[in-house]
Amino acid sequence: MGSHPVISYKDSLLGDLNGDDMYEYESFDDEDIEILEGDVIHIMVDGLISIQFSERVQSLVEKSLDRIIVLKLLGRRIGYATLKNKIQELCKPKRDIKLMDIEDGYFLATFRSHEDYLTVLADGPWTIFGHYLTVEPCLPDFSPSQPYPSKVLHGYGF
Repeated sequence: MGSHPVISYKDSLLGDLNGDDMYEYESFDDEDIEILEGDVIHIMVDGLISIQFSERVQSLVEKSLDRIIVLKLLGRRIGYATLKNKIQELCKPKRDIKLMDIEDGYFLATFRSHEDYLTVLADGPWTIFGHYLTVEPCLPDFSPSQPYPSKVLHGYGF
């Protein structure tokens, strides 16, 4: 049994377990997400701690959403594995996507390439098992507690 190289958590998320063919994930560098003095402000409001973030941190959060899409299949529930397979089959992304089941039938899909992200938004509409899959960019005010997406992009989708 040969020895296996030690893989960092970051590398295990961004590439395969053998360390080969690492994905070129277009994301923030470590220095871009450094929290500086004044970025986080703690204040007391009615006896509770309130945390406020600087405009710089808020802009970094918004930038981190630039390749995340909110998905929901209308009229039918779908499982994580089935949705992931259907996305791969229908839109054939060039790079792997990360999919997260959040709640109430909503999923977040994070695309490793901006080109794949735009393809999902521009091609469509997409249907799975005869039901429309709604697609919308993830915005900071998104809430999975809403029964339907706040916006449906006309002529866009999965």
